[in-house]
Amino acid sequence: MAELDTSAPADGELILVKDRYKVIKVLGRGSYGEVWLVSPLESSTGSKSKPRRCVLKRISIGRSNNEKNEKNELAGAEREAQLLSSLRHPNIVSYIESFRSRDRHLNIVMAFCEGGDLYTKIKYRKKQLLNEEQIIEWFIQITLALQYMHDRSILHRDLKTQNIFLTKHEIVKVGDLGIAKILDNNGADLATTVIGTPYYMSPEIFSNQPYGQKSDIWALGCCVYEMATLEHAFKAGDISSLVLKVVRGQTPSLPSADVYSKPLIELINAMLDKDAENRPTAKQILQHPYIKQHIVHLFDKTRERCQSFIPSLVQGKTYV
Repeated sequence: MAELDTSAPADGELILVKDRYKVIKVLGRGSYGEVWLVSPLESSTGSKSKPRRCVLKRISIGRSNNEKNEKNELAGAEREAQLLSSLRHPNIVSYIESFRSRDRHLNIVMAFCEGGDLYTKIKYRKKQLLNEEQIIEWFIQITLALQYMHDRSILHRDLKTQNIFLTKHEIVKVGDLGIAKILDNNGADLATTVIGTPYYMSPEIFSNQPYGQKSDIWALGCCVYEMATLEHAFKAGDISSLVLKVVRGQTPSLPSADVYSKPLIELINAMLDKDAENRPTAKQILQHPYIKQHIVHLFDKTRERCQSFIPSLVQGKTYV
């Protein structure tokens, strides 16, 4: 049986992964390992049900010389795979399978989002602002994914525009759940580990205070602000200055009322409230009259894809 070649492939080079996938190219690299675009081999078991192209995330589980750390790395990687396999939602990246290879990697195979990530989409807008309808459509879909996770006592903990992907039909898929956390007591407890990406971290995380679902809402507010202004909500020359801005509650300049509606600006402001208690929940955002009217419009545009979860929200119910 073919094993995974540990060397980085050149684009188009034929490298087999466990006789199941052919590597097309490297999509990204990080401290965890690599992300590859792959194609299922026709001879692999069940390949007919797999998409033509997938993303294979190779997570190194042998980076540490410390046996305890190595076990923690493996546990974290397997937790991500298990969590992904348990989530089934139209706005969350679909899990396909996972397996270990002999070169000390856990391989997680997920659906490929042809439209790229939201960060890149925003970056290439330059100074051309997005129209409000587009922002709201993305906003709603990200919130639907968060509500689904929060209803299951799961925190994303690293929501950012780089982890929000788009299909070729512009359907949002929230991904990269590598540091997500499942809370105990039906979500009543709070997380304490300082983790995430600085530009999207909430005041409570920077203050080393326990945090919960409202920390994800803060990150969502940062993402929507970024969509509306094409800039980060909080900017600074160094991490210390960034922390001070966020902790002191220095609200960034909100989008112009000449460009975007008052309800959208008010929602962004509410999500970026320094006091976590004052931030809306994902469910409350989706129940907002302004959002509900756009949910109906979104449903009309994507009826076949969304009919399983939009109607319950329009009727004022929680998607389960």
